[in-house]
Amino acid sequence: MKVLNELLYAIKKFPIVSTILIINLIVYFLTTVPIFPNRLIFQQLAGVNILISQGEWWRLFTPIFVHGDFYHMFYNALIFIFAGYQLEQLVRKSTLLIIYFSSGIFANVVTYLLAPPIYIHVGASGAIFGLLGVFACLIYFKKLSTYHTQLISIIILFSIIFTFFRPNVNIYAHLGGLAWGILCGYLVAERKLK
Repeated sequence: MKVLNELLYAIKKFPIVSTILIINLIVYFLTTVPIFPNRLIFQQLAGVNILISQGEWWRLFTPIFVHGDFYHMFYNALIFIFAGYQLEQLVRKSTLLIIYFSSGIFANVVTYLLAPPIYIHVGASGAIFGLLGVFACLIYFKKLSTYHTQLISIIILFSIIFTFFRPNVNIYAHLGGLAWGILCGYLVAERKLK
């Protein structure tokens, strides 16, 4: 009962992050449990560069909700919970949605432009790196407390290190999302994006 109460409290206090997490979990369930047409669902939602070039533009958005395996989804969820909850307290809910989805889409556009035509990509990490980019900018402009600056700096550093040393990582999406997030972070720090 206590866990359920805490979950309901988190959903009420952080509706944007909680809703996105729930959607990610549902899509992960639909793409992994064999009672559903999981491979077909995965194939229709994954980013496939050659199919994007043939007009399947939704594949610049849908990969944000699809993950390759449990570790991929779990790691993204952990970083998203931390960064998302922090950011949802700092900006308007609409601003968080704009930052998250525009970062994810921009990351997938960068992947489409720079990766080979046969490249297949999934995951929310481009969107999550967008949130980390916002925090990098807020740290640069000294908009966070010392405690948050230190903690978030460590997370950003480890996330960037993992980008280059973990196999099967979409480096294009990570760096694209981070760059877009830094731009959004500048607008947040200057209060031009509310």
